[in-house]
Amino acid sequence: MMHTVDTKGHLCPEPLIMARNALREIREGEKMTVISDNEISFQNLMSFLEDLGAKPLAEKKEDLYFIEVTKPAEASETADKNPEAYCNIPQQGDSRTNYIVVARSSRMGEGDEELGALLIRGYFNALKEMDVLPTHIIMYNGGVKLAVKDTDTAAALAELEDKDVSVLVCGTCVDYYQMKDRIGVGRISNMYQIATTLAEAQKVVYI
Repeated sequence: MMHTVDTKGHLCPEPLIMARNALREIREGEKMTVISDNEISFQNLMSFLEDLGAKPLAEKKEDLYFIEVTKPAEASETADKNPEAYCNIPQQGDSRTNYIVVARSSRMGEGDEELGALLIRGYFNALKEMDVLPTHIIMYNGGVKLAVKDTDTAAALAELEDKDVSVLVCGTCVDYYQMKDRIGVGRISNMYQIATTLAEAQKVVYI
């Protein structure tokens, strides 16, 4: 019998916690279905379950989202302990406007490459000191190189994460450059979440 977790009417992080608790109650290899009626919660559930290693498969029927998952042999401790980190909705009273920053390259602007690398390091170091921070930073194509361990940009991005800025790193790009083991900051994301985050932003800043 398929286990079902009905999260209708619940807002993040409750659906994630409900799904996590249900996974704990079933055996390795067993499947369950998570139902959501909220697109934001659905997106967060997909990211959370992917990071748990549950390989979620989604289907939308009318106004409901159905996610089929399989309990993995092992789950990520980070995802397991921090479902709140996957909630992309700014909290009430948050002074930030809903803007995001998109890094498409490891350099800023066109022209001299060394100057471009210097400029983008300066940008992120300046950004982390600003009063009005973005809700998200998205990195794709060459921009994923900014998240490489032991770099100035990765250090600045880590400080931004500490200030509740969500850093999303394009998983396809990381795989293309064969640098998964070198990523030191941010969360590996998929194009669905990146596209949705861009679509919902009030303002997008491309650098």
